Amino acid sequence: MASLAARSGGMLPRRSQTSAASLERAIDEDGPPAVAPAAFDASRRSQTSSAIPDHHCVEHAPEDAYSAELAELKESHKKLKQAVRLRVHKAMADHNTHVATSKKFAETSLGTIAGWITAQTFYFIILRGLDPLGIDRLLESFLARLIYAVLASILVPVLDWSLSNKMSDSEHFLADQVHLVKICLPMFFAWAWKDVISAAFALAGESLLIQIATALAVTSAMVVVETLPTFRRARQAMKERGGSDSLFERMVAMLGNLALAVGFAWNTVFSRVPKHFFSLVKAPMFVFMVQVVYYVLMTTFIILIAMRLRAWKRQRHQEKQEHAEAEKAHDPERGYSQLVVHRVSSIAADAEVAGLSVVISALHFVYAWAQLDTVNALFFNYLLGCDSAGACGYRNNFY
Repeated sequence: MASLAARSGGMLPRRSQTSAASLERAIDEDGPPAVAPAAFDASRRSQTSSAIPDHHCVEHAPEDAYSAELAELKESHKKLKQAVRLRVHKAMADHNTHVATSKKFAETSLGTIAGWITAQTFYFIILRGLDPLGIDRLLESFLARLIYAVLASILVPVLDWSLSNKMSDSEHFLADQVHLVKICLPMFFAWAWKDVISAAFALAGESLLIQIATALAVTSAMVVVETLPTFRRARQAMKERGGSDSLFERMVAMLGNLALAVGFAWNTVFSRVPKHFFSLVKAPMFVFMVQVVYYVLMTTFIILIAMRLRAWKRQRHQEKQEHAEAEKAHDPERGYSQLVVHRVSSIAADAEVAGLSVVISALHFVYAWAQLDTVNALFFNYLLGCDSAGACGYRNNFY
């Protein structure tokens, strides 16, 4: 047997070489030691495994790190993609809202102009027919406005109902004209009754009590109309069925456009304050300054009141839904007293919601007229030195 020390060479330390030499002499003298082969192999494997690193673990450790990093990158990419999608959708929604609002404003403005011009045209035509009667001028004006309002109340719903399904999906020029006519029809009705209120105020001699009483009466009538179940069903039928609703439902739903008359009545009451100062001093600069102060105060007041009324309206609407659910879930065995309470509470909530809607709409028109009066005071009174738009002539009004 070759020497263990020789095989180990200089790789073993001195103490190990001495132990190897002693073991070699013992083996030569007494034979190999009584060590089981299996135990010896296990000892060798344990020594080998402790000396040699685990290449499998070494190879898989970087792969686990890369997998974790890849998963993190995928999650970040997913979040980024979702954020970009939400931002794009929000930008598109804002753009569509802006376009819809601008389109609605333009249509409403043009419809208002069309309603005003149409009302004036029919007013002068009817006046020509009433001239041979020889009645008082203010009474004649009121009757002319009233006749046109009655005709508009009959013809506008009929035209609106007959044109409801005409070329609704077409893109031709004629279809666009039909669409514009349908937009203007509600303003024909609204402007006609607004002129009736104006003529009634002129006939009454600009009395403050009559103006307040008229504003309260028109507002109360609007609240009653919007509280009626018939009106709510008619308006819901127009939204859901489109052109399949009846003519009667169109006529009932058209009453909801009287908010313009309500707003004009209350604007007449509120605008008496700046007009009182205008009668004291008619200097153009003073008129413009008073009108600007009135506009600022009314704008602040309307914004605060409208915000408060909208919050109140949401609260009442929620209470109305709760009463409706309680009424549906009513147990007949518990008696009808609770059912009557829920029914009365639901009707009261409907009246409050309708009243708040009418007041908010009226405040919108009051703000619009205050803004219009401020622009007129700047252009006609201050820049052109006229008392009113009608006193400046057609050329200045055209400019």
